[in-house]
Amino acid sequence: MGLLRRMYEMNKRVGSALAVCGLVVTLLGGAATSAASGRRGSLPPPSFRPSAAWLSVTTGSSNIPNLAPSVWAITARSNLAALAPFDNFSNLRHLSRNAIYIWATTAGRAGADATFRHAEWPLRLLRFRVDHGWEGQPAANVQQRLRWVAVRDWHLDVRVYFGTQHPNRRLFAAAQQELDRLLLPNR
Repeated sequence: MGLLRRMYEMNKRVGSALAVCGLVVTLLGGAATSAASGRRGSLPPPSFRPSAAWLSVTTGSSNIPNLAPSVWAITARSNLAALAPFDNFSNLRHLSRNAIYIWATTAGRAGADATFRHAEWPLRLLRFRVDHGWEGQPAANVQQRLRWVAVRDWHLDVRVYFGTQHPNRRLFAAAQQELDRLLLPNR
């Protein structure tokens, strides 16, 4: 029994260390790619105005075809293991009942079309599509809300995840407040 407990504790520490390493790589990657933001073809990510109630990380600008410029935010009191951006759907398994995770991606420059519909800014959570279940859903308790929008000639993919299928008014209001702090890409 003691050996199993030690192995469990070791796995937990390794997992935490990997999450921290992932966060550092993400931050360094964002810093490294921000130098590329001036190059032709690169897209800047959306961002969030700072808030003591939220933590966020970004890829920075990207001209790598398979790396969409993104920003992720999670409520500061959440399990931080859920904020390892390059493993988004697996991380959602770590969301606690009162956690909110927001992921916003720059999908290009253009006006509204059949996929990216015109939207007012700031985005309203009430207008997001609600998914109680979806392909690849990492845990049954996770609710996804998503919206593909065209705002001021930017195409954005914005997703809000709750650690519960039934977010209460407080969680809903907190998610809307963070969406109100979402900033369009800077060019």
